[in-house]
Amino acid sequence: MNKRLYLVLAIIVILITAVGVYASESSYKTTIQVNNLGGSTVDGKYVLEVQVIVNYGPFGGSQPLASAPIWLYYNGKYLNQTSTNNQGIAIFYVQPGNYTVFFTTFKLTKSITVNGNTEVTLNYAYLKV
Repeated sequence: MNKRLYLVLAIIVILITAVGVYASESSYKTTIQVNNLGGSTVDGKYVLEVQVIVNYGPFGGSQPLASAPIWLYYNGKYLNQTSTNNQGIAIFYVQPGNYTVFFTTFKLTKSITVNGNTEVTLNYAYLKV
């Protein structure tokens, strides 16, 4: 009887572990989100806000990444660069058009179209699963 009980408990633990690994892997990913905030231009330019957040996993939490260099390309050509502030935010003032944001720290790029005030958020999964 004890052996069967231990076997059943072991199977339950394995199933719960497998479900937990699957759930954490599917929700813990690097994502880049682009939100068009709308709004009007100021001197013909929109605000492009780039935010970098580092996710340290389920027990480490998320924090903004300060001093991360962000490069901006316009129609494939280098335009400008800046670094994120203490809140992990870099601000660019840009004309409407097609841009590529290059997150140099993580070597990731995102192509965007700016036709209003735009927010780009990188949520980087620091611990690779």
